[in-house]
Amino acid sequence: MALLPITPPAGIIKNGTDYANKGRWVDGDLVRFENGYLKPLGGWTYFREKPIGTFFVGTVTTASSSANITITTTVAHGLAVGNTIVLEGFAATGGITATEINETFTIASVPSTTTFTVATAGSGTSAATSSSSRVIQPATPIGMYSYKANNGEEILAIGTRSGVNVFYNDVWYDITPAGFSGDDVITSTGYGAYHYGVEDYGDERSTSALNFDTKSFSFDNWGEHLVFCFAGDGKIYQWRPDAGSGSPDTIATAITNAPTGCQAVIVSNERHLIAIGAGGDPRKIAWSERENNTNWTASAINSAGDLQIPTGGKANYAVKYKNDIIIFTDVGINKLSYVGNPFVYGIQDAGTNCKAISSRSIVSSGDFLSWISENSFFTYDGIVKELKSDVHDYIFDNLQQNTQQSTFGAHNIDYNEIWWFFPVGDVDQFSPNKYIIWNYLDNSWSIGSLNRSSWIDQGVFNNPIACDVDGYVYEHDKRALFNSPGIGSRKPFCTTGPLEISNGDRVAQVNQILPDEETTTLPGVTLNFSGKFTPLGATTDFGSFTFESDGYIDARFSARQVQMKVEGSLTQDFQVGNIRLDVKARGRR
Repeated sequence: MALLPITPPAGIIKNGTDYANKGRWVDGDLVRFENGYLKPLGGWTYFREKPIGTFFVGTVTTASSSANITITTTVAHGLAVGNTIVLEGFAATGGITATEINETFTIASVPSTTTFTVATAGSGTSAATSSSSRVIQPATPIGMYSYKANNGEEILAIGTRSGVNVFYNDVWYDITPAGFSGDDVITSTGYGAYHYGVEDYGDERSTSALNFDTKSFSFDNWGEHLVFCFAGDGKIYQWRPDAGSGSPDTIATAITNAPTGCQAVIVSNERHLIAIGAGGDPRKIAWSERENNTNWTASAINSAGDLQIPTGGKANYAVKYKNDIIIFTDVGINKLSYVGNPFVYGIQDAGTNCKAISSRSIVSSGDFLSWISENSFFTYDGIVKELKSDVHDYIFDNLQQNTQQSTFGAHNIDYNEIWWFFPVGDVDQFSPNKYIIWNYLDNSWSIGSLNRSSWIDQGVFNNPIACDVDGYVYEHDKRALFNSPGIGSRKPFCTTGPLEISNGDRVAQVNQILPDEETTTLPGVTLNFSGKFTPLGATTDFGSFTFESDGYIDARFSARQVQMKVEGSLTQDFQVGNIRLDVKARGRR
């Protein structure tokens, strides 16, 4: 009996053809590689049961013998027919139960600037009005930040396409500043926004081929105060968890004297608040006086100041790296370093022809930075290096130029992973729905599908926190995949390229399959085999095989090359080792 090992080395390869990648993994979903072994991703649970977005205070009014309810808000809501809203915290009213009220609805009518109606699944038995509670217009999260207040309470800030939400002391707040300019108006679909000759002349287009130039948030903390800037708005804001009476600010407010027209903000190790693209000057870097973020005017007796980046590029974003601040431009990167008085900071070129595809694609993992460029990956550990990727074609052959600004990256320190999420689909697929994973310790890659729009690593919280495009917030890697919201019927799987099991032009017969796996309860995985006699020949499905405690299963199929699909369980962890086949040589036919 000749036992032939067939488990490929760790990592999925998507560059080139499947046959060129024979003996390797070539496809997968919901799996990762850890210490060289194939494993499932961890599952996720709701961190918040309702979505985040714009919060209104409102009441619900019912009518007798009607499923419709009228919601009255305390301020002008700005909503329209067809918008999605979510009701939260309302008690049963007028014969309609709390469960029937606290749901997600599509607005049916808008009688006034402070009222709208929706249709429930219930039926009112009387005309009644509820007490006040929360009305939510969901928004897509596009930025996250977490830290701890002076009292030890966790703070989670989430920037959405319409504002900013904060989770603090077990309460969710909408701290969107007055007059804030959000990113919730997407690319124009007016006449001329799509390809010539498509749809009727003079009509507004139903979709757009223009660039989806979504902007980015930058968050940091000034002591326990949250500071942030949204590039589409340009102002620098502050929110205090303790406004002086033990309660937080109701909304964020612009920092006095801070520059406007900024692209990003960051707090230096020396306690200067630094504005990127300050005052609308795309090359200007300005900083406040040390320990005083309201004084931005340089003088002989303070440390405030400004300088220009030395290249011709536009400054877009900044990330702290050890003792320096790395500024990303539309040309490359610059290094901002503290040099002391009288200049305070100095700046120098740190890399060219390596611009990030989006500010949100930049990931800090402590010892190095990494990001996606227009056709490659880069890292920075004091020197810019191009990163060779086994899944280069998977992302760059599918990523559309008009939506690439939605691409974002994330770190998962528990598994030594950097994730990048990106949109794939039609020109109106603006939000990320695919991902790649780079295990930088093992230098292996994985791929898959997942609706996520932002992510923050564990640290302040025990697990990574992520959001989807609909505004729901999740806690990741918390349990097995079973019952993870939105997973449906999907299962973790990984598929190999061709595995050659015979020599030359001879055929091999497989008599037994001997698995090698670790799992809580057998069978932990299912193996499916298909085979061919030539690379371009017809494929034959040889069926699925599961394993019990005897450690093998009989099989009878013949081929020159086979392809294996490993499908795991949703309810438990598993680890795939060295799978072997009992192979017997046969003739040429």
